[in-house]
Amino acid sequence: MRDFAIVKAIDGQKIEVVSLISDACLACNNIHCAKDGKSFQVLNKKNLPLQENNIIRIGFPRILTGILGLISLFFPIASSVAGFLLTPYFSRRFEFDVTPSSQACMVGIFFVLAAFIVFAISRTDIHVKQPEVLQVM
Repeated sequence: MRDFAIVKAIDGQKIEVVSLISDACLACNNIHCAKDGKSFQVLNKKNLPLQENNIIRIGFPRILTGILGLISLFFPIASSVAGFLLTPYFSRRFEFDVTPSSQACMVGIFFVLAAFIVFAISRTDIHVKQPEVLQVM
């Protein structure tokens, strides 16, 4: 997430901002024609000088974005391996034979479930951390 926002209120380290939504002109640098979005809080860890109605650039730290990307890549792969390893357990529980086809089906089922979980979490407003102010425009 690397977006633009307008500062609405300042309370110490927590800044209340309103995001600027500019879907029609993604390649354009003129952010003055964008419309207002939903308000939320961001952190000012860099102690940048902010005033109300400033236009700022917000986002998550690059290291956090990288770690979350790696998790979203390796979680479905690890789930696939778990599906392969758990095939004998499920074969005893649901009374079917362990064959390469059944192992492939279990790998596929676990992969699709894990991919769906990653997709569902990535579409929610749940964040591990609050966004930070990156730059004052």
